[in-house]
Amino acid sequence: MVIDGRDAVSVTFRCAGDGASGVYLVLNTVTDRARDHLELFRMERVGGVDPWVLSCALPADVIVSYQFVPVGPGGLDPRVADDRRAWARVVASAVRDRSHPRVLVNGRGHVASLFAGPDARLAWPAVQGDSSYMRAAREVECAVLVASGGSSPRRRVAVVHDGDGTPQRTLLVFDGQIWRANGVGWLTRRYPGLRVVTIDAGELGERERELTDAGRVEALVGAVCDEVGVGPIALAGQSYGGLGVLEAALGGTLPVECFVAQSPSLWWGGGERGRGEGTLMAELSRGERRLPDGLTLWCQVGEREVAMWPVVRRCVGLLDGATSLVRFETYSGGHDVAWWREGLLRALDEWCVRGDGAQDDKATPIAPRLGLPTHLL
Repeated sequence: MVIDGRDAVSVTFRCAGDGASGVYLVLNTVTDRARDHLELFRMERVGGVDPWVLSCALPADVIVSYQFVPVGPGGLDPRVADDRRAWARVVASAVRDRSHPRVLVNGRGHVASLFAGPDARLAWPAVQGDSSYMRAAREVECAVLVASGGSSPRRRVAVVHDGDGTPQRTLLVFDGQIWRANGVGWLTRRYPGLRVVTIDAGELGERERELTDAGRVEALVGAVCDEVGVGPIALAGQSYGGLGVLEAALGGTLPVECFVAQSPSLWWGGGERGRGEGTLMAELSRGERRLPDGLTLWCQVGEREVAMWPVVRRCVGLLDGATSLVRFETYSGGHDVAWWREGLLRALDEWCVRGDGAQDDKATPIAPRLGLPTHLL
């Protein structure tokens, strides 16, 4: 089928229910932004017996994580439409699709299932992140002392993932606990000679303070580079981490040559959470910030991030024209680890010099697109 000029497919989701009075489907970002119409995501039982089912139209190239929310006789908390905390409690009770083999750990740290449309091309292995195949040959945890702004040094956990050979270049990734849960050590197999360093930025408020403050980001990345950086260095981050990547790139003082900002929180410092343009965009608009020469910057965003993607695109426009290489890509998904993994591979395939790694790691990453979001779910 074709909807709004895009190839689409009808997808039927099924959940056993296990005695629940009702079940809701949570499609990453899609359901979150439609909390005032959650009846659209309520699953039904055919003939009054399990399983619970729901069919919907999705883009043929979509890459999206999803979960089920079983509810009791009282149904959902009626406050979820307007109360973010009430919705957070609901999704905290969500469960994966036990009948589907592809799983990941989402940005909330919960196990979710992964659906990829027939036109999506996945390179990340369909293997659970805690399996030995997804681990690096050597993994060493270290504590990095970070000092900034004259404050007392703070301690941050970083885990160094190395393959069998001598590391020749380094990838730093924010939100290390999420990436380790998704088996990021596998990257040392795909890219021989790559050292991966996963950086923990703390929980909730602590993470927000760490990754939205340019000075703290610069101090954190600089300290990690000094401690464990080898050869050319790349830095990747998502959401607040994506904003941190942009701040690091614009700072111009770090020994990093490649930056990957995915779904960056460019609304930070603005009037509304999750929408509009914040502090960094205002500075770019006034011409107060400029990308240094000789860098590569990837800005990637999901098409379902309807409030975010136009801002990211405008950000790229403000940065373009410098002597650095700036790329803008959209992926058929939301604010989602599901496509962040694929987007990271896209950037690394270009940045890294591929060696003769394991033959089964030669999958082709998905092709990004500059298209506009559609009105599909």
